[in-house]
Amino acid sequence: MTTKNQIILDKDYLNINEAAMYMGCTPTGFRKMAKSFDIPSAKVPGGRIIYRRDDLFKLNEQYFTAPAIRLAQAI
Repeated sequence: MTTKNQIILDKDYLNINEAAMYMGCTPTGFRKMAKSFDIPSAKVPGGRIIYRRDDLFKLNEQYFTAPAIRLAQAI
């Protein structure tokens, strides 16, 4: 019987799979997003790349929060 690793998203540093889940996309899509938006990352021993959750939160706030829209009333 195999067990899946739990993904915990409330820690300070996330690996690629956790970061992708946090951002709501696939790991491949997240890699493209990280390159396009130049998301800061760090390489840890073993060659893994990690991302700071605060940086991902700021990216969400900056790019994915739609401004309030006011619709004019029809006359």
